Amino acid sequence: MAGRHADAKDGADNRPMTYAIGFAVVVVLVVGFLVLRDDDEPAAADCAKTAPVRVAVTPELAPIVEAATERADTDRCVSYEVLAEQPALTSQAVTLDDGAPDVWIPDSSVWLTRVAGQLVEGVEAPRTLVRSVATSPVVLAWPKSGGDPPSKWLQVLTNPGFTIGDPLSTATATAPLLAAHAEAGSSLTPAAFDTVSSAQVTLAQRQSGNPATADPAGLLDTTAKSGGSTVVSEQVFNASAAADSFVPVLPGEGSFALGYPLALVSGDPAHEAAAKALAAALTSAKGLASLEKAGFRAPSGEPLSEGSAIGSFASMTIEDPAVIADTLRRWSLIALPARALAVIDVSEPMGERAGDSTRMGLTTAAALTGLGLMPDSWSLGSWAFSRKLDGKKDWKELAPIRPLTATTGGKNQRDIVVQQTKSLRKLVGGRTGLYDTTLAAYRTVQARYDPKAVNSVIILTGGRNDDPGSISRAKLVETLKRERDPARPVVVIAIGITEDADAFSLQEIAKATGGQVYLARQPGEIADVFVNALRSRH
Repeated sequence: MAGRHADAKDGADNRPMTYAIGFAVVVVLVVGFLVLRDDDEPAAADCAKTAPVRVAVTPELAPIVEAATERADTDRCVSYEVLAEQPALTSQAVTLDDGAPDVWIPDSSVWLTRVAGQLVEGVEAPRTLVRSVATSPVVLAWPKSGGDPPSKWLQVLTNPGFTIGDPLSTATATAPLLAAHAEAGSSLTPAAFDTVSSAQVTLAQRQSGNPATADPAGLLDTTAKSGGSTVVSEQVFNASAAADSFVPVLPGEGSFALGYPLALVSGDPAHEAAAKALAAALTSAKGLASLEKAGFRAPSGEPLSEGSAIGSFASMTIEDPAVIADTLRRWSLIALPARALAVIDVSEPMGERAGDSTRMGLTTAAALTGLGLMPDSWSLGSWAFSRKLDGKKDWKELAPIRPLTATTGGKNQRDIVVQQTKSLRKLVGGRTGLYDTTLAAYRTVQARYDPKAVNSVIILTGGRNDDPGSISRAKLVETLKRERDPARPVVVIAIGITEDADAFSLQEIAKATGGQVYLARQPGEIADVFVNALRSRH
């Protein structure tokens, strides 16, 4: 395969990019090297053998693309094989170069950018030939009996009856998450970002018990039967009988739009010529007419001549691409099931005063708050540690790792962990056996690795290693690096409590596993730091 990076510069200016579910809502389509032929039929060719060109396309656009292949003017003996496939599946094939198509038309350029950042070594990124062959704004499907709809996208996220499906599988579901950030515009402050992230966590928790779906049309139908609201593209809304139960809404009059880029995956010149011919057929007068008939807008985004759900709309923008990347990363970490071991320091320094309480008291309160953020899809266990807390071991298992909904002895795992956390103050005493405990916890989680979950060790400590007979910091870091297994990744999230926490050692430990350190230097910061660590899980 050969190609250039999918997010190559589109111009020399520094204007903010306008994103179609993540990166670009294209206002004008200019393809200088394409010859648009409105009425011509494909040139005839007397071929002894045809070369198939595999075209993967997002399902809702597949019929239009299939028809366009019949009009494509090629000067080579080619045939098109159109595969209707969800972009999430195609992206995996492209990333791994395993069964990848020759041409790809996803529903958003965000897929091209994701792939470009995840390619295996030696595989080049797809090359965008057309930034957008069509657009379709994402709308809130609000129940007709639901009263006044929300006026802001942030209010949409926090509405108890709202569901979005799976943002990791469909660009439509990503729209409200990004729209809530975009409402803050270029003045997006840390406080505003945290507010949106908190709403995102709540939404992910609310959806954790339901199977994720990559089919917006199916989700609209399900929501119509169960009640509540969801998001779909205008094209899906217009084509669905279930839309009769809803009114299309644009909170704040703005939205992102699906933009359908055409990208070349193959490096074969014959495939490139076929891709350009297909692009010409899609963007010709006949192609645009067929797209509008199917409910898609032109690349410029003007309302449909008839049947528009919302008319004109304000294209929402995000100036910082990092906001988009972080939003998707946070959702992936929050929404995926987690398997975590909480390891809490109960050594003597944790009994010292901290404000109106003790370090142990503040840590316990923060841990209980964090536990409330964990959805039922998580599995959690807990350890306490101080030097020789359990015989010769510096750690003691309080609760083995189990699903929070698991029942043992008539109690579910969540209640067991809560009870054990509340009793930690009774264990306070002794030296801080941080290093041996960290290695044991890491090995325990890795040995019981769950490939369907995010596996992590969460360490909360208020001191520094104070065990003369323990492994050294250098040896611990070396061992963690050596035992780090890409096939079974386990990250250490280290949370330092107050100024006495050994920030340097915690940083070295976390870095060795690909994890992160959070420091609560003041008593009042402990709860927020712990909660933020749980939200990010990285």
